[in-house]
Amino acid sequence: MEFFKAIQEQDTEAVRRLLVDYKTDLTSARFKPESQTVKFPAEIERDAYTLLGAYLGPLTGLQFSILTGQDGIAKDILDSTFEQDIDARFGNGNTALHLAVLLGASTMVSALIERGADCNLKNKRGYSAVDMSDNPDILRLLQSELDDTQ
Repeated sequence: MEFFKAIQEQDTEAVRRLLVDYKTDLTSARFKPESQTVKFPAEIERDAYTLLGAYLGPLTGLQFSILTGQDGIAKDILDSTFEQDIDARFGNGNTALHLAVLLGASTMVSALIERGADCNLKNKRGYSAVDMSDNPDILRLLQSELDDTQ
């Protein structure tokens, strides 16, 4: 699919153009990347398998761009994503927020929270986004959101 190819090639302009032309179809579209093209950074690979599970399954463009460290593209996609699709699940019931927190992408964590990502959702292994990090800045963002919702 052209959309996921543009994400892989880090072609921000193509992603933006496609989002304008096909927004409703693309923000919920799924793509199953080949396992050799998508890998967790070595320093968190063990945590990723423990917390997220080994199976990624089909990903949305938002999830795929976060996983591949393309925060600028992820923000463009997030800006076009309907609220009900922000917490779309992949793999073992993980969300884009689980992924961003685990990867330490604080800018994306903040953007996801601002757009309404649910910090309380647990994956099939029983972990919420708060369980995915020991980064104090990210934990502060999550805790602030949890405090605001109680």
